[in-house]
Amino acid sequence: MPTPGTATNGSSGFFTDAKEIAEYLIDCGASWEADASEPKISCVAGVSYLYHKGQLMQIKTPIPDDAKAPDAMVFFTLDGIIDYIIENTEKLVPEDPEKKLILQVVNHRSVVLWSHPSEHHKSRAVIAKCDAHAPEITFERYLSTDAFNTMLLSVFLETEARAELFRVVKSLTKEQDLNVSDDGVSQVLTVKQGVSLASNTQFQNPVPLKPMRTFAEVDQPESNFTLRVNENAQAALFEADGGAWKNVAVALIKEYLKINLSTCNVAVIA
Repeated sequence: MPTPGTATNGSSGFFTDAKEIAEYLIDCGASWEADASEPKISCVAGVSYLYHKGQLMQIKTPIPDDAKAPDAMVFFTLDGIIDYIIENTEKLVPEDPEKKLILQVVNHRSVVLWSHPSEHHKSRAVIAKCDAHAPEITFERYLSTDAFNTMLLSVFLETEARAELFRVVKSLTKEQDLNVSDDGVSQVLTVKQGVSLASNTQFQNPVPLKPMRTFAEVDQPESNFTLRVNENAQAALFEADGGAWKNVAVALIKEYLKINLSTCNVAVIA
């Protein structure tokens, strides 16, 4: 391409090259426009930014996916999860003392073994968990004396207080007094009914009992209950300790696990 402003074909003067100059400027403009539309990446204070079509956007490095954790093992006894940790068959409990796993006593019925935070997303996975299979106990609902005493014998540990409560409820009777008045014309029947105890029975609330409410391996926490009896000689137990027994249960579970896992690379917390 001739230099702009140079005459050609024996002619001289600026306008003889007007066509070539116009084409040159058009080519330059297209080149400049292409350069402006190309995305540009800049790094400021360690953070990368992308500038494209008048917009500035931060470039975030994609985080790789973590390896999928295996499904958690499920146990129903503390001894089961203890054996799993001690045997360490799957090598999920590290031997490095600086990398202890956490065994958390979540509540009076649940214990969870957590993994270390994952490499990329720093999330924890449940390696194993243990949920107590405690029986359902009927509180704050009136039961017949037979059903009530059956509950006492089946889901409460044997104590002197349980034996006394059993004796009291067994002695409950529903009594009725019938008075008849007759004036020769009409008859009036008056029925008085209520609940009474045997003459030699005495009982005082609250009563300390040990219901089965946590793992069988630990002593069941004792707590106070109030006995109530309705007009139909039905009995009910009402909790009278504000749920403080749950804290006792958690402490007992933690102590049991610490004793049995003292040689393992696991930190027991509650």
